Order: sequence, then structure tokens, then C-alpha cells
Amino acid sequence: MNKNRLKLFLTTQFIFLIGLNYYINAQTISAGFNHSLFSCVSGSSQSVGSNTSGQLGLGNYVSHSVPVQVSGLNGIIAVDASYSHSLFLKNDGTVWSVGSNGQGQLGDGTTTSKTTPLQVLGLTGITSISASIDFSVFLKNDGTVWAVGNNIGGQLGDGTTQSKSTPVQVIGLTGITAISSGMYHSLFLKNDGTVWATGDNNYGQIGSQPLFGVSTPVQITGLNGITKVAAGGTHSLFLKNDQTVWGVGSNYYGQLGNSNVGSNNYNPFQITGLSQMINVSAGYLHSLFLKNNGTVWASGANTYGQLGDNTTIDRSIPFAIPGLNGIITIDAGVHFSLFLKNDTTIKSAGNNNSGQLSDGTTIERHTPVLVNGACSVTLETQENYIENSVSVYPNPCHELLFIEFTDIYTDYANTIAEIFNLQGQLLQTIALKTGNTKIQVDHLTKGIYLVHIKSPKGIIVEKIIKN
Repeated sequence: MNKNRLKLFLTTQFIFLIGLNYYINAQTISAGFNHSLFSCVSGSSQSVGSNTSGQLGLGNYVSHSVPVQVSGLNGIIAVDASYSHSLFLKNDGTVWSVGSNGQGQLGDGTTTSKTTPLQVLGLTGITSISASIDFSVFLKNDGTVWAVGNNIGGQLGDGTTQSKSTPVQVIGLTGITAISSGMYHSLFLKNDGTVWATGDNNYGQIGSQPLFGVSTPVQITGLNGITKVAAGGTHSLFLKNDQTVWGVGSNYYGQLGNSNVGSNNYNPFQITGLSQMINVSAGYLHSLFLKNNGTVWASGANTYGQLGDNTTIDRSIPFAIPGLNGIITIDAGVHFSLFLKNDTTIKSAGNNNSGQLSDGTTIERHTPVLVNGACSVTLETQENYIENSVSVYPNPCHELLFIEFTDIYTDYANTIAEIFNLQGQLLQTIALKTGNTKIQVDHLTKGIYLVHIKSPKGIIVEKIIKN
């Protein structure tokens, strides 16, 4: 067979069904305390790990070591896992939540925990979500920020330290483009490259502010040109527009690199040894850094092997995690780490006591292992004698892509093709109409894409390379 011409055959005989698993790209990944969340380009979401508070969203309290579908949700474009609750952002700008609710962090006006997702009250036009230990933060499309849940340290930024069960607006913030929540502090990135923060400051995690923190946002001095923020347990990370990384707060375990190890830092400083970085993620006591060549660097606590270097030795000097390449997204949880690759697979390392690494076990992993079945679907044909054959070619492609059917029974009038990038964005929808459709792809940049072919018989997913 021509290597540039890929064929996918789905065949059934008599009463037998053939099931084929296809990975259809996790759009976002999120590592919590003992559970993980994945959103898929299909709009579904999956969860894995501890479910003792109903945080997996299954309508029960059963934990899992392989991903399972979250109940009743569709159109999901982002997820975020916390200590024991979960947030889901829909493509209509609404937010849904599930799990522990003792401090009102689910935003439904109660403090009663839930096992199936419910809509957060009063929120529309939301573009970003952040779930922390027992509070939640939301960014709106008008640049304002809203928050709900525990407020003991002033982390909700509403000028009080009283917890809330329905979202309140964070005082005095406009032009915000990104948010991140730590254990008891919140970070806000403004469109001018400055960073603002509110909440606890016992470790210096919001800079040179009062020791016990603030309840309304203040600017973190010494930072400018910032493009990304990440709030950890008691430390904060900042990515600058020159691709350097800066940090502030606790460095007891080397999570801020090898400067002032074992101390608190109240003034942001550049973390040495890191350049050409494009993303940062702050865990409870460790940090992850994504470089522009697809490698991941790490430092900090390594008690459970969350740094992925095949040891449990803490590291204060950032290093490249062996064996990881082609990574496009990172997320540091409490004692484990998740990595999304450009081939749509996910790897994980660290604590696995509840199955949160999603490798089908509860065995602690000190080197990254493959996540089992995240964002996969089983495609099954109907019980008949029809052989359904589809060709997607050439692959790699340049200016044109062809989708050809050899099954004369295909319902072309109700068949479409959708092209997604590896970040899960829908780029193009094409009505196929005929048995051989030509698609113009010269507008796509070089890289890997996913083609979803949707017909009344099911979905076929193909990975293509654009040269």
C-alpha cells in the first residue's frame, strides 16, 4: 500500500462487533490532589483517581485507575482539578462543578457536596477557570475576575475574609488575561504584563506585601513583561516575554531553583538555568517548566517521584526530565505530574495511591508512564455485512487533502469532516457530499492535525501531517 495513502477498514461479520480504540487528543489536562481530569476535542471530559468526595463526577463515590466519562457534560473546552472538587468550562461560557463543597467552592449557593456536575450560579462569558484546595476562580471575557469558596486568607479578593457559596467579583481588577490559584493565594495577569495577587503571604508567595497577606489585589513589584502565571502551594512562578522564568515565595524544597534554598523569598527573582521556556506549572512543592523544543524541566520536592528522574531525591537545580520530548502541555499536581505530547498521548509520574496516574494501577511511578485510554473512543460498526472503507491522503499533505469512500452505501449528505489542531481547536468543517472530496489545507501551518469524519455510522479519526 502507498505509504502516503492511509486506509481505515471497519468490518463486521454476522453478529460480531469489532471495536477500535482511537485517541482523539486531550485538549486540556489537569492534575489535582489525588485525581486527574482530561477534556477531549469531542467536547467530552474524563476523570480518574480518587472519588471519595464525588470529584470524578460519576454520580457515585467509586474511585478509578483508568479514565471514565464524566456524567452529563458536553461541549467542554477546559477542566481544572483541585484537592477534592473539579471545574469544567463549557463552550457557551458557563462553568460546571462537582465534588467537595464544604466551603461553597462549587458555587451553587450551598455547602453540600455533589457527585454529578451542576452549573455554577450567575456565571456567563467565562474564558478561564482555576480550582484550588477549597476555592475557585473564574476569568470573564470582559477582563474581570470572579471567585467563590474559602476566603480565610483573603484569596477571593473581595475585601473580606468571609467564605462565599456564590461567586463574587474580585475588587479592582480589569484587563485581566490569565488567572491561577494556589493553596491560599490567587494570581492575576494583566494585559500590560503586570501581575496582581491577593490572599495569604506567610511564605512571600505574593511578593513584598504584608506578612499575613491581603484581601484585595495588590501588584507584585519587580515584575513586568509577564506572559504566564502559575500559583503553587506556597510559591508562585512567572514566565517573562524573553522566555525566562521568575519566582517568589517558599523555596524549602528547591521549587524555585538553587537560589536561597530552604528560605522564603519576598522579592521575585530570575530562576537560573532556564531559558527559551514557553510554559510553567507550579505544584504543591514542585515546579515544571516547558521548553520551546518540547522538553520538560523540573525542580523541587520529589518524595513520590513526581520529578520523573527515577529517584525520590529532591532537586534544587532545574533539569530536563529524561525521556520526555514533544511535550506541548504540562501540569503539576500535589505530588504528581502530567505531560501531554504532540502525538496526543499523555504521560504521568509520581504519587499514584488512588490511580491518579491513570496507568491502571495504584503503583507509584518515578519515571513517566503512559496514561491508559484518556480521550479514547471505541468505534463500532453496525451488525451487517457492509465493509466501510475510507481513505485520507496524501499524508503528509501540502496544499490539498482528499477524503475518499469506497463504500457505496455511505450517506454522503449527512457526512462531515472536521479538522482540529493539537490544542483541540476546531479549525475547519467540510460537508463531504460526494465519495471523493478535495479539501484545501494550504492555509494550515506545518504540524500535526486530527481529522474527524462523522457519518451516521460513527466517527473515524485520522492523524495527518501538514508539510
